[in-house]
Amino acid sequence: MQRTIDMDNGSSILPILDHRIMSYKTYFGFYTKDGNSFVLSIVIFGLQAPVIWSANPDIPVYRDAILNFTREGDLLLSDNNGAMVWSTTTKSKSVAGMSLDVSGNLVIFNQDNSSAWQSFDHPTDTLVMGQSLCTGMNLSVMTSNTEWPSHRVYLSVQWNGLLYTFQFAFYTKLFEANTGSSCSYFRNGSFGFPQKIFSLPFARSLQYMRLEPDGHLRLYEMQGVGQDSLMVLDVLSTEMKFCDYPMACGNYGVCSKGQCSCPSFSNFKFQNERLPSDGCVPLSIPSCNQAQNQQLIQVNNVSYFSNSVFLLLASSTSEIVCKQSCLTSCNCRALIFQKNVYGSDGGYCLLLSDGMVILFADDSSNRFLAFVKVQVCVAVWKKYKKNEEPLFDVIPGIPKRFSFHELEVATDHFSVKLGGGGFGSVFKGKVGRQTIAVKRLEGLDQGMEEFLAEVKTIGRIHHFNLIRLVGFCAEKSHKLLVYEYLSNGSLDKWIFPKSTVFSLSWKTRRDIILGIARGLSYLHEECEQKIAHLDIKPQNILLDGKFSAKVSDFGLSKMINREQSKVMTRMRGTRGYLAPEWLGSKITEKADIYSFGIVMIEIICGRENLDESQPEESIHLISLLQEKARFGQLSDLVDGSSNDMRLHMQEVVEAMKLAMWCLQVDSSRRPLMSTIAKVLEGVMNMEEIPDCTLVPSFESNNTVGSGSSYIPSESHLSGPR
Repeated sequence: MQRTIDMDNGSSILPILDHRIMSYKTYFGFYTKDGNSFVLSIVIFGLQAPVIWSANPDIPVYRDAILNFTREGDLLLSDNNGAMVWSTTTKSKSVAGMSLDVSGNLVIFNQDNSSAWQSFDHPTDTLVMGQSLCTGMNLSVMTSNTEWPSHRVYLSVQWNGLLYTFQFAFYTKLFEANTGSSCSYFRNGSFGFPQKIFSLPFARSLQYMRLEPDGHLRLYEMQGVGQDSLMVLDVLSTEMKFCDYPMACGNYGVCSKGQCSCPSFSNFKFQNERLPSDGCVPLSIPSCNQAQNQQLIQVNNVSYFSNSVFLLLASSTSEIVCKQSCLTSCNCRALIFQKNVYGSDGGYCLLLSDGMVILFADDSSNRFLAFVKVQVCVAVWKKYKKNEEPLFDVIPGIPKRFSFHELEVATDHFSVKLGGGGFGSVFKGKVGRQTIAVKRLEGLDQGMEEFLAEVKTIGRIHHFNLIRLVGFCAEKSHKLLVYEYLSNGSLDKWIFPKSTVFSLSWKTRRDIILGIARGLSYLHEECEQKIAHLDIKPQNILLDGKFSAKVSDFGLSKMINREQSKVMTRMRGTRGYLAPEWLGSKITEKADIYSFGIVMIEIICGRENLDESQPEESIHLISLLQEKARFGQLSDLVDGSSNDMRLHMQEVVEAMKLAMWCLQVDSSRRPLMSTIAKVLEGVMNMEEIPDCTLVPSFESNNTVGSGSSYIPSESHLSGPR
């Protein structure tokens, strides 16, 4: 290891390899912006220190992490607890060494001096001249924005061209080409396929292009050692105008002829007066605790930013019902209504909720009505009771109440962020010798209901496969939850990997599935009251250092008395994981079993249930599962990146059939979670599945993908947590 190299932008790198030529230097090593968390990266030395590749962008490591180039030829990155974070999986490939070439490509070469692995085959957000984007690779936006996480805006190569995807708004744009090639090539002067070329300025030095947080693909050129790179071209500008980019004007922004404005300056203001493209914010933010003081105000001459996305997500209803649905939904922030062209009262309604992008476009056609929800100021006299907050002290089962100052010290002033979602952000900390994860709920009103639900629920239950609550803080406006820290993070990072260099074995996947089943079985059947989690998804399954699964995030949990068969509740959860019965709002713990079935199939297939990067006929995984089951072709869906899965194919297919049992449309035909656990443990046999109908057929316009009409659009549910 060489000495630390400091960059002019305040970042630094501890280099392992470097390559120097006359006009620039590249380094491969541990890159940090804060001196505390590190990402294994390739960096070009300069004023802005552009990172052109990262091994672990979403899972930073800390001091005492180890990079091991093994005798067997693997390059392994482990954190300070010994848990593996990333690997090249080049074991047994006759590896002889590794080098960093002139273009910043990290190459692991074999004894024949040919490549066994190279970073160019695993791009993050940047392509370097000479690099290609091929089928199976994504060029993804990397962002620290917790509301819109990384890897949801990306470019990918399809059989018919280059696809631009903005997942938050279900927006795609295809740059069509009769490719005849599985790769889009970045050469000196061009980027694309032989039949579809984006012309680029010829290079005088090293060029790289980066897909940036605003969605633009920009071309940069190095200007010399230690100098900043120069932006020379907005690559997609010939095909996409300013307002074609979904986030051109940010949340609540209205884009018109390359300019950004707010829907109404009497009710909105720019988030940043100097940067109108950052979006707008309401002058009064609607609060779920004061729903009686909310109203809808009409915004004139605007529509949704994309007509095709509107048609995909909107539902058929009347204007009155559309408005009422928004007013009665806590999470609805705005609505777009398109009048029926035939002049009747009906039309199409799109509710825009928390977790969705709320984007408007200028439209003077009078075909659309747009409304935003605002909080009406009402003077309320209230006599506050002395010492109101200590009511939290009497919640049974809570091990410790922390002061806000204690948690500030424990987290080093909330400096190490682990993630976000669920009405707040999560930070790493330490109390004594114990590492903790502190979830800070943000906003005076936002998340209070969820805070109470989590404290009351988790404080009374203890199970190996349920996240353990260490303590909490309720001090003035500060509401925080303190959990045990699990070093391997959430399940989604392992089953939806950004690269295929590491794949979970079938035994590990099976153990994770069994752990989730045992945790839910405890909630459903062993607590004094049945507890329906109501938001089971990979992001809410955490993994410890041994990959043991623990169910987390009880902010949406619902207690159900034993004598109750069903309970009424407002629709909530996450799109893609909701059971069909949510459309009627009467749910039982069987809704969790359906969501568990979705997660189980995702673990086995290594992809998300709803994946807009797939061809249209393959977007919805459960529809594919139904089709493959009918033709006896379940093995076609198994994660192809894992040879171990193929070796255990018979057992894997049996597990898929168990998941199908959980996915029965009729909730009464789904098994208990304890039954699922017993089948996985081998002490009980699975019942024969009556049929392979997993996708109900409703007369509805709320379709996403082929045959997936039971999946509510975002207009029907609270935003993803």
